[in-house]
Amino acid sequence: MIIGLHTDRVGQESYSEKWAEFLTERGVQVKQLNLFAPDALAQAQKCDGVMWRWAHLPQEKQSAQKILYTIEHILGIPVYPDSQTAWHYDEKTAQYYLLQALQTPMPQTWLFWARDQALAWAQTAPYPVVFKLSAGAGSSNVIKVESKTRAIYLIDRMFRRGIFPMTMNEYRQPSGSPRSLTQLVAMMRRMIDAFPYLWRAEYPKLPPVWWKPEYGYAYFQEFLPGNEFDTRISVIGNRAFAFRRLNRSGDFRASGSGKLIYDPDQIDMRCVQIALDISTRGQFQSMAYDFLLKNEEPVITEISYAFADWAIQLCPGYWNSELDWINKQIWPEEAQVEDFIDRVNNYCQGNNH
Repeated sequence: MIIGLHTDRVGQESYSEKWAEFLTERGVQVKQLNLFAPDALAQAQKCDGVMWRWAHLPQEKQSAQKILYTIEHILGIPVYPDSQTAWHYDEKTAQYYLLQALQTPMPQTWLFWARDQALAWAQTAPYPVVFKLSAGAGSSNVIKVESKTRAIYLIDRMFRRGIFPMTMNEYRQPSGSPRSLTQLVAMMRRMIDAFPYLWRAEYPKLPPVWWKPEYGYAYFQEFLPGNEFDTRISVIGNRAFAFRRLNRSGDFRASGSGKLIYDPDQIDMRCVQIALDISTRGQFQSMAYDFLLKNEEPVITEISYAFADWAIQLCPGYWNSELDWINKQIWPEEAQVEDFIDRVNNYCQGNNH
């Protein structure tokens, strides 16, 4: 068996490095791939399966899905993540429809594709509500909206100018605060970039990483007071890993706080059961679910096929599909490798390879 790996790195984290280690331990030959190369498909055809942990960045979101879809559905080679698992990754608008179709418990959510409909809703919305961009991790593009005036401002921005990810909350320069030299230099560069537009109608340079503005929709969820933490359940195959994430100090957001509690006795088993059930019905290879409580009942706010691997490895164990506790720490990449080897073997046997 040959498994091809596209090299990935998000900060200090690399799924592909750990996949290679666990595959090699199991006697599987590893082939390093560059799926951004012109001969990407030819490289993939030399493998029995292909794995690529692609990130929530515009460049990879516009390329990885297309490449892996072709390998999976046209070449017929098993991939991780498959399209069932990842077509909705880092897109809350897509998750809204997916979770509805799976009859998943959710907070009340309002998604508008037309400005006039959003503005009409804003007149009588049950404030406070939570505004979110479709893209973004770690609560980077999530804010609480307290008034109709603020909601109308955000709706107008989304339908007239758009909002670049990573420019809200703690990532935004506070109004009236002194700007650093770096920020002043960046502003000057943007002004210089604007001159060709003014003179020749040539579009200014886009930001280097988060270059795609969110535009043409408005996404709001109901605010659920009284939640001092959320519960993160990460399901890989039939294994459910869990921990609590405490809110940031003086904030309603838990994602990105870094304040984690791993005590399995503090985990709401209803969340574990719901997550395992949805992963089975959705046929997800890997999925993390963020739970809050609404009227003392668990609801899911977001999902994500990829996550920080170290957070899963620190779990003291996991529950299986029968809700039995397995007292064993493992890296998520090891679980993913075990499942993917089984998938490739089953595929090869079914196709007489």
